[in-house]
Amino acid sequence: MKDLKLESRFWIVHDGKKVFGRGPCILLKTVDRLGSLNKAAKKLNMSYSKAWIIIKRAEEMLGYPLLRTETGGANGGGSYLTSKGEVLTRVYEEFCRESEKCMEELYKKYFDDI
Repeated sequence: MKDLKLESRFWIVHDGKKVFGRGPCILLKTVDRLGSLNKAAKKLNMSYSKAWIIIKRAEEMLGYPLLRTETGGANGGGSYLTSKGEVLTRVYEEFCRESEKCMEELYKKYFDDI
């Protein structure tokens, strides 16, 4: 089993429904980097409407906005992470990194000798 490894994914769920996980986190980070939900959706090969639904559903279930938008103007508008959106993406990634380390240790403990 030395050449094998364990993979895991973590989701925040509410009443059995996915609220936040790897996909929405990547979407938010891409919006943050590109300054636009539309550009982020294109970069991730998804429709704008799907990206919008993912964000709106998460916001509704979490009870706070993840993105703030500015329309038009001299700079053409855009989308930006709210402070809670920034915190959520950061702590989700930190949690995943730490969890992966723990999972690696457990995997080695239980499967290294098989």
